[in-house]
Amino acid sequence: MKSWTHSGKYRTAAALVLLATLGAAALYSGTSGFRVISTEAGRRLDIAENPRALPVAHVVAAAGQPQPATLEQALRGDPRVAIVTFIYTQCNAMCSILGSELQQMQDALRQRGLQDKVRLISISFDPRDTPQLLASYAGKQKALPASWQFLAVPDARQRQQVLDTFGVVVLPAPLGEFEHNAAFHLVDKQGRLARVMDFTDGPGALNAALAMAGSAPVPTAASAAPRGPAAGGAP
Repeated sequence: MKSWTHSGKYRTAAALVLLATLGAAALYSGTSGFRVISTEAGRRLDIAENPRALPVAHVVAAAGQPQPATLEQALRGDPRVAIVTFIYTQCNAMCSILGSELQQMQDALRQRGLQDKVRLISISFDPRDTPQLLASYAGKQKALPASWQFLAVPDARQRQQVLDTFGVVVLPAPLGEFEHNAAFHLVDKQGRLARVMDFTDGPGALNAALAMAGSAPVPTAASAAPRGPAAGGAP
């Protein structure tokens, strides 16, 4: 009986070690080598280290703007780094926040003459958004056509492929609205998704895009503020 007890303990210990090893391996894989602790953070890290090619998708642009045939043409046909967001024209919540951030980016680029380095692109995921509605929405956002372009993907299958590549989740909501996540997606000069940043960090996203374009960062409000006396120093 004693021998059986010891053997059972050994088997139990070995099983626990195996489970711990498998769990650690899964955690290591899911966190990109323990560098991040969430799936989304892991996805963003993977994109930063391995920029993603974008799927083939036919697009339409806002009326009055250049009309590229495909998303690839829209992104690779221009040497600038692009900051891409996803919206729909009837949105009254998240898209308003994004719009405000993008307006500030547009102003910062214009004031510093950096329109030839970075541009803005908003892509609608609403199949109801026509070129005319996109143009009306662009007007409300005070978008300058040379700096800020609005696109839509008419084909449902291609549209979903684009959303999946960028990691955008869209769910129907009451009254014809949508629930969706938001971020700033940086597309490099080669037309690849190269970085994803929080929608709450507009200045950071703009400076990351400028860095990708080989330009100096734009001073943020905090860095541009006059420096006071050092803590604990003389007034």
